[in-house]
Formats: sequence, structure tokens, C-alpha cells
Amino acid sequence: MNTIMKKYYLIVFILVGILLGLFLVFQFKTPKIIQSSFEIDEMDAKDLLIKSFLDEQSYLQSRIVALRKLVSEAQTEIEIKTENASIALLDNLKKDIGLTDVYGPGLDIILDDGSFSDRESSESSDLRLVQASDIRDIVNALHASSASAVSINNQRILATTAISSVGSNILVNNSHIAPPFQIKAIGDVQMLIAGLKNKNLMGDFLDRVSKYNLSFSITISSAISIPLYNGDLKTNYINLVNQ
Repeated sequence: MNTIMKKYYLIVFILVGILLGLFLVFQFKTPKIIQSSFEIDEMDAKDLLIKSFLDEQSYLQSRIVALRKLVSEAQTEIEIKTENASIALLDNLKKDIGLTDVYGPGLDIILDDGSFSDRESSESSDLRLVQASDIRDIVNALHASSASAVSINNQRILATTAISSVGSNILVNNSHIAPPFQIKAIGDVQMLIAGLKNKNLMGDFLDRVSKYNLSFSITISSAISIPLYNGDLKTNYINLVNQ
């Protein structure tokens, strides 16, 4: 009985071993299916990274377009302001050298020879006559009082203007002028009047006005008109500047 049982158990063990061996062989030969999600997660991460990159690239491109527009607008604004500034600068330069008419508040001064004087027959040294030096003193006093523009008998006065005399004749910008002399000045009215009353600026002219009865009247006006310079401009010291 024991022998039969032992054989039975041995056969069972052998069969179980054979079946187990066949199962293991079958398992090794069958392709294994990997159930890990690592590769899928990696692909998703790559897709997200690419999408993020494309979104950022799109945003940066839109920012570049917007910034280019801002730069273009700024350049246009700068060009306009530069052009306006250049025009304003040119206008100021033209005004300074007398190439534009000037309007504004100021003084209208009338200057004439003394009573009973005759410029045609009198000597040039006659103290009853208005001298070229008198006109120069008045013009210098006006400029010292910050006059922005001055004219004499509609002759615009520049820094290079010569006020001279030939005998009893007075020349301004090489043009003959005759009395009464009308001197116009644009600027601060109170400062201009103070300059004309300053004896240090006016020399002995004010004394001669009262002593020889020279005519010297000052009228304040809110609308003085001074014409542009119509004489020859000296260009001896002008140099062309290449930009």
C-alpha cells in the first residue's frame, strides 16, 4: 500500500513538474505587454512643452508687432517735433537777422530838428539839428533796454546797420533819410522808456532837446509794425556747414 501511494505521489509530482515546466516555457516565449505609462507621460509632457513654446512665440511675435508700431509712431512724432522745432528755430533766426516783419507792443518815437532850423542851409555841426550820433544813441538805448526790433523811417535796424552822416544828410543802411525821423521799437514798454530817460545811455541829447527845442515825442502803442530788412546782407563771415 505504501509503495503504491509513493508511486502515485511520484507520478503526481512528475506531472505537476512537467506542467509547470511547460507553463514556464510558454511564458518565456510569449511577448510581454508592458503596462507602464512612462512613455505616454513623456509624450504628453513634450506636447505640453511644444504647445507652451508655440504660445510664447505667438505672444512674443504679437509684442514685436506692437512695439514696432510704437517705435514707428514715436519716430513720426519725433520727426514732426523736430520739423516744428527746426521751423521755429529758423523763424527765430530770420527774426533776429531782420528777415521777417515784426509786430507787437512798443514805442513810436518822432524826432525832428529844432524850431527855425534849416537842414539845407545849416552847418552839419548845428546843435539845433538832429545828428546821426543822436539817432545812434537812441537806437543803442533801445537795444540796451531789450528791444526786439527797431526801425528808422521804415529802415530795419540790424547789428550791422551803419548810421552815419554826410554833411547834414543822415544815412541809414546806406539810404538817405530826412526829418522828421520816426523810430519804432518793439519790446517791454516800461523798460524802453526807462532806457530813453537814462542820461548815461542818451548822452547830451536830452539836454539839447530842452536847450535847442528839438522835437522828441514818445507814443506808447500796442500794435507797432516793423518791416523786414530790405538792404544788402553782408556774408563775409558766413560758412556753409555740410550736414
